[in-house]
Amino acid sequence: MNRSNVKVLIVVGVLIAAIVAASVISNITSRIPENDPATVGNTGGNLNNGGYFCEDPENGRVFFANHYDSGYLYSMNPDQTDLKRLYNSDCSNICVGGDHLYFCMETPEGGSGLGFVIKTSGIYRSSKKGSKVECLTSDDALIMNLVGSTLYYQANTGTGVGLKKVHITGKDDPVVIQDSFVINPATAMNGNIYFNGTTNDHYLYAFNTVSETVQALWDGNIWNPVWYDGYFYYMDISDNYKICRYSPASQSVDILTHDRADTFNVGYGYVFYSVSTGDAPGLYRMRLDGSDRTMLDMGYTCDINITESYTYFRHFGQSTPIYYVSTQGGGYPQEFTAAETAAAKNKK
Repeated sequence: MNRSNVKVLIVVGVLIAAIVAASVISNITSRIPENDPATVGNTGGNLNNGGYFCEDPENGRVFFANHYDSGYLYSMNPDQTDLKRLYNSDCSNICVGGDHLYFCMETPEGGSGLGFVIKTSGIYRSSKKGSKVECLTSDDALIMNLVGSTLYYQANTGTGVGLKKVHITGKDDPVVIQDSFVINPATAMNGNIYFNGTTNDHYLYAFNTVSETVQALWDGNIWNPVWYDGYFYYMDISDNYKICRYSPASQSVDILTHDRADTFNVGYGYVFYSVSTGDAPGLYRMRLDGSDRTMLDMGYTCDINITESYTYFRHFGQSTPIYYVSTQGGGYPQEFTAAETAAAKNKK
């Protein structure tokens, strides 16, 4: 073999090695690492209110659907600075886990940008900067949560609404794991999903995500249980949807309100709830034990989403304005003008 042939073989060998190395590096960097098993994507209270806001437990960054901008996915600092549009399509059920965001999308008129045709829907994963967006399933999810490294969501199973799951990598097709119960996956903790029955009773149940079994925990008559600080907060169906809390430790119940609640959220030492009946409909805030009840806003309110700094809400039937109020007391509701200003800039 002459020298020129040897040089050619060396060059070819080097090129092949470089290609193999690049492929290996690409595979490693594109892998989606498993989350800590204790990971939960968002709070039960937020997800029961659409999951339009989600606070990153690692750095406090807030991800939200900006309804001033067609519900597109945005992020910002907790103090409403540094607003950035991340993705040009509406979103709900926003969850965060590890280095990624997960959200549901439903855009009947079609989103904007490459790849959108007539309709885009399903569950998506992206980086926290809104890049590397990938569809994990085209199922229309009603409500979704991230538990560990699995996304659990309500969807049509062909025989009704059931619980389905898909891994965060999206490498396998979604699987129906429970259709005898209509499981709401909003409230999760330590590998369990807590929910109320909907068919034969409204007891408190736990779905174990490891064994995929259901266990009845308490024979209450409850709706939308949310776990917080040792209690399950819920609306009592048998008592005109008053907000109550149940202590598994003492097996006791505290009645917190005398109003019929439409929706509620709990976090950072407070309960926020909406009332649409009676003489004073509006948004109320109270302490965890029901004390210091305060009306924050008059009218029919909805979509209460809590972050550590602010609690956000809207008026029923209106996509905007978005309002916010200090979560831990003080001040009155204000319009979320930072989101409106950011939307206006992005629309130019």
